[in-house]
Formats: sequence, C-alpha cells, structure tokens
Amino acid sequence: MTDPSRQQSPATSYGHPPGWFPDPIGRHEHRYFNGVTWTADVADRGNRSIDPLGTMPGQPAARTEGNRIATAALICGLIGGFLAWIPLVVAIGFVLGVLALVFGIKGLRRSRLVGSGRGFAITGIVSGAVALALSAVGVVWSVKVVTEFIDFIEPGPVSAEVTSCELTDSSIVITGELINLSDERRDYTVYGWVTSPFNEQHADIVSELSAVPPNEPVPFTLQRLRVGEAGSCEAEVDVQGPTPYGLEIDRIED
Repeated sequence: MTDPSRQQSPATSYGHPPGWFPDPIGRHEHRYFNGVTWTADVADRGNRSIDPLGTMPGQPAARTEGNRIATAALICGLIGGFLAWIPLVVAIGFVLGVLALVFGIKGLRRSRLVGSGRGFAITGIVSGAVALALSAVGVVWSVKVVTEFIDFIEPGPVSAEVTSCELTDSSIVITGELINLSDERRDYTVYGWVTSPFNEQHADIVSELSAVPPNEPVPFTLQRLRVGEAGSCEAEVDVQGPTPYGLEIDRIED
C-alpha cells in the first residue's frame, strides 16, 4: 500500500491519476481515488480500512470539500470586531472574538487537509484578536455609560421647593430654591410642571444646575413659552442628576 501522507494535493478533475488524497467528506484522513471515482478504501494514520457509507462516486475532492469552519471564523471575527467596542453589547463582541480564534485555528489546520479556507481562517484569527482587544475599550465605555445613567437616576440627597408660579401672556415662569444636601458639588436637572390650572400640565419645564455647592440654597427659574391669559398657577418640581451626554430625558416618576 502506498503511504497516503506522500500523496500530493487532491484531484481537481476527472481522469486524475489514482492515489490517496484527503477524504473529501472529512470522515477520515485519506480516501483512495481510482482515477474515476472515490472508493471505500480509507486510511487514518497509515492504517487502512473500509468505509462504504462515506463513498462519494465521481466527486473529486476539490469540488466537494469545503472549509466551513474557516468561513465561520471569518464571519465571527468581522461581526465581533464591529460589536466589541460598542457599550453594553461588548459581551457579544467578546464571545464572537473568542469563537473566531477557535474556529480560525481549527480552520487553518483543516485547510492543510482540504486545500481551501486558509485565507478565511487567518482573517478570522486576526479579526478575532482585534475583537478581543476592542472588548477592553467596550468595557470601559460600558462602565462609563452605566455610571452616567445611575448618576442621573440617583442624584443623591437634595431638597427643592417652588417659591412662585406665574402665567403671563407669553410664558410660564416657575421659581424655586434647591439645596444640595451632600458633601460635594453636584450637577442637577430640575423638572417643573404646572398642577393648576389643569390645561397647563401638558409638558415639563426643564433647567440644569451645574456645580451646586453643598448645603447652600441655590435659586432656580424654569420658564416655557405659552399662549393664554395671565394669572397665578401652582407647580411642583422634581430633581434628578445631570442628563447623560446631554440627552433629553423625561423625568423618572415614582
């Protein structure tokens, strides 16, 4: 028996000289091609056996064999690299990066047997490594985003009250006073809304206060345009932390 390991690359067309080549369906290391069709003769580590169920008549290796795991490595690596740096979805990018490395290494090994997929496997390995590196950036940004939203939802100890509410012909004006009860300067978003008359309840009035010192009353004014009759009104206010990244966010109601 001819040593399968000494054979060249798989047959690429009918009429190729007989010989041992990498098994086109991957069930064994090598399968014998008789010049016309694949036979049931197979070999693993130099040990010959018969595998009739794996016979694929008339199909040369280059036309039947693929390297899907190398393709999977490429896809996982590219998608993982795209997602890894994005806050809150970094975990998906990290997992895809790991899969790209695993699939890429396996695909590279397989490419030596089937003669295809080497480029995809190498690209998958490289892009997987990039995805893992970008995951570190994604983690940092995710922590920052979560911290920003927590600071908005939980402003810390603070007190605020309305001192006046007035309706003019062109605007609503709410004035009040805020006290930072913590031990450090803080930023706040003050939401005000009219509770009486009822027809002025349709929208919040928002103002932002920056670097408010601790335990010192700070006045604030909330104003919004309107069209209507002048008169008095009643209002309430709610205080939350600074809006994350300057986004317009509705107040969080209990």
